[in-house]
Amino acid sequence: MADKRLVPQKIRPNIKRQIILVVLALGGIGIGYGLGFVFKKAPTKPVKSVETVLTAPINPDHGANTKSSQPPPAPILPELTPASGGGNVRAYEEALPDNIVEGAIPAIAAIEPTVPPTPLPRSVTTLPPETDDGPAQVTESAAAVPEPQELATVAPERQAERHAAIPVQPSLAAIRTWQINALPFTPDDRPKIAIVIDDMGVDRGRSERAVALPYPITLSYLTYGHNLDTQTRHARQAGHELLMHIPMEPSSSTVDPGPNVLLSGMEDTELLRNLRWNLDQFDGYVGINNHMGSRFTSDYNGMVKVMKELNSRGLMFLDSLTSAKSQGSRAARFTGTPHLTRNIFLDHDDNLDAINSRLRETERLARRQGHVIAIGHPRDNTLAALTPWLKTIEAKGFQLVPLTTLLKSSSKDTATAN
Repeated sequence: MADKRLVPQKIRPNIKRQIILVVLALGGIGIGYGLGFVFKKAPTKPVKSVETVLTAPINPDHGANTKSSQPPPAPILPELTPASGGGNVRAYEEALPDNIVEGAIPAIAAIEPTVPPTPLPRSVTTLPPETDDGPAQVTESAAAVPEPQELATVAPERQAERHAAIPVQPSLAAIRTWQINALPFTPDDRPKIAIVIDDMGVDRGRSERAVALPYPITLSYLTYGHNLDTQTRHARQAGHELLMHIPMEPSSSTVDPGPNVLLSGMEDTELLRNLRWNLDQFDGYVGINNHMGSRFTSDYNGMVKVMKELNSRGLMFLDSLTSAKSQGSRAARFTGTPHLTRNIFLDHDDNLDAINSRLRETERLARRQGHVIAIGHPRDNTLAALTPWLKTIEAKGFQLVPLTTLLKSSSKDTATAN
């Protein structure tokens, strides 16, 4: 009898077991795909640099070009946008000082038409540096007038003396430019408040809200803004006075103040080229104030060159005073350039309560010294605080004035004293 163990057995499939295995396999595949979808990294989109954001074409009716009829989203503020590749950040402002500057309006010499000076011989009459003790004494010197490039190698205490060897006399054009572009205004005896809004022209939405503020205020437009001719024309039509906000070198090397910036130690040719590029970006302004510039405004040699150019164009200078070491007023006095100095930054702390506190300080200082110059920026909190406050200051006994009203008062007082 044959052994049954040697007979091949017929294998019968277990249908139930096979179904379970298939279900388990499909379930595993599904779980794997699910986990992969959950943990899959989203595809990275190219990041626009700050330069791209700021130089994108602008639609005059909205903020940026768009094919949709809906208004574009609010632009990203440059100070919140890191440049692509870890570069510097183009901010609206460097860190602003919180000091309140008190004092009278700086006096300027009475401006009268003069004949442009004839070229000086190499042996000239020099004036020592201006001091606060009184007028400088005239001394004779046979030293040659230095060429501009020599100034960088001269000791700081000698630079003012060398600059003094080149007297500055305003031309007929220099007398009139800021006066022609000044907003017509009749001041009275009330304490005067001049509000200046810097950083205009880049963020179109907030700039337009600043233009809509009760007039007259003074609007300072960045020279790398968009469609500046159109923007500044609308601002003038709305009853505001114009300044030009020129980028100057900040102390921080991680902040980008903008194109064609004025740098300390820059060669004369390059400095004047950058300055003139800025000054030619739009018309109808009364003068300039510094955008950033805590380092550059501390450079007396550089500031004298700027003031000479402003004086030749008949423009005034407002020192934003971003540095306690600023040489702006000193250089302006030396060259005879009409100038003013800010008293208060309203929004060095971008906080609504802090800004309202600064507005109260503005009122107190105006009562105490008869005038005040306060600088703010087109930020949401600043605009929210200024909108109701500007509607109340007349009733509080103040007069809201354009910036040049204070300059005219200074000139008139000086002429009367003389």
